[in-house]
Amino acid sequence: SMFVRAEVEDKTLFEKCMKAIQNMYQQKIYGSDKDFLGIVFFGTEQNNTSEDFPHIYTLQELDQPSAERIKEIEQFSTNFDFKNFRQEYGNSNEYALNKVFWWCSNMFSLITQKLDTRRIMLFTRKDHPHENDKTLEKLAKNKSKDLYDVGVILEVVPVVLEGEKFDFSKFYADALMLSEEEIKLLPDPAENFEELEKTVRSKDHKRRPYTHLNLEFDNNLSISCSVFNLVRECSKPTKIKLDKKTNVETKTVTRRFNPDTGEILFASDTKLALDIFGKRIAFEQDEIKSIKRFGNPALRLIGFKDLKTIKPYLYVKPGHFLYPDEKSIEGSTTLFGALLQKCLEKEKFILCEMICRINTPPRLVALYPQQEEIEEKIQMIPPGFHVLYLPFADDIRQIDRMVETKKNPEVAELFTKCINKLKFKYSPEDFKNPALQKLWFEIEAIALAREETEQVEDLTLPDNSRIEKRAGHFLDNIISELRLPEKSAQAKSK
Repeated sequence: SMFVRAEVEDKTLFEKCMKAIQNMYQQKIYGSDKDFLGIVFFGTEQNNTSEDFPHIYTLQELDQPSAERIKEIEQFSTNFDFKNFRQEYGNSNEYALNKVFWWCSNMFSLITQKLDTRRIMLFTRKDHPHENDKTLEKLAKNKSKDLYDVGVILEVVPVVLEGEKFDFSKFYADALMLSEEEIKLLPDPAENFEELEKTVRSKDHKRRPYTHLNLEFDNNLSISCSVFNLVRECSKPTKIKLDKKTNVETKTVTRRFNPDTGEILFASDTKLALDIFGKRIAFEQDEIKSIKRFGNPALRLIGFKDLKTIKPYLYVKPGHFLYPDEKSIEGSTTLFGALLQKCLEKEKFILCEMICRINTPPRLVALYPQQEEIEEKIQMIPPGFHVLYLPFADDIRQIDRMVETKKNPEVAELFTKCINKLKFKYSPEDFKNPALQKLWFEIEAIALAREETEQVEDLTLPDNSRIEKRAGHFLDNIISELRLPEKSAQAKSK
């Protein structure tokens, strides 16, 4: 039964399921609000589908997530009343899983818009449905394979109590067409479900290439590559200005006029100019286009350099990731792989000129090789080249004066011990942007009419108690050696 709870918990498995679904709805609002989601109960006494699909109840049709739909789900995830639920929906073990799949497939067919992905997430505690009815079991397996043939992804989410096992080999290995090796690689059911329960407010980004470029070695040899963005700052949603009285969205209109006559000027009436040494130099449109053109978009090989010549202070802006594109030039993958392997063996990077767009200026870039990493037959890091922007000579600033410092071996030793004590495994994925999280929490509270806003856990703040526990002794010695103000005095001054 889904209506049981662990001894140490106050929520049933059903409530936890609905909370996970609520989190998914909230995530879609923040990340990709154009997606369609729906909820179907099966194993109910009541049904609102048709006589051909008994014991199936559609709680929500496929539609875009909204505050009203989330509020409806909250009735099941918080303050859940089982007696009420049993009276309204009932429960039954007479359902047929093949008809559940069939009904969900029908729901997709009613959507007129083009869907990039069609996915069914099945929350269940039973690892062997229809154990005593081989006919229904066979029909369910066949229907799940039909879903695969029409492009519908079936994903099973085991909902189990702590310590319970979910054996995919009994039924779902055949239904999902999983091999023994794939079953072994499946995550622990309890841990997988815990991840679903966590709400992460973040924007979903389209997984598509930033651009396609040819890596040209000379006039006769080139390989086709796709360029991807791996890291970009996630900005807040764009603010919209509304009319204060009517809440109608306002529009901004820019007009240029002649300051002498007041006459409105159109684009054809203006041209661009630069003030150079007190003299104004005007440019025609053809001249501006000619200035901006440096050649066709491409990556052009300049040479190879040692990896150790890439220094952290040469960072200019976020780069890209280069991967072969076999569709444009056949054989690109083979040549790309050989080039990557040799760069890794000889510890070299490729120095190139890059033009991304027809009207963009050339940039100096380094193609930094990355080795593929696989853990337990799962690719953790893909093979390819990182595209690192390098500065031109005009971009480098010189520091006129360097401050000489006196060396103190005792203090240096204390700092070394302090650093060793405060080391930890860093991953940027462990740190959410507190400003964005706070914004989403505020929006969520307003949309769902909540009196209190959920508190933001700011993981960028230092853990002072941990620092004091692990390195407090060394820090006190450093303060003493350098004759700095005591920590209590520093706190008071702040």
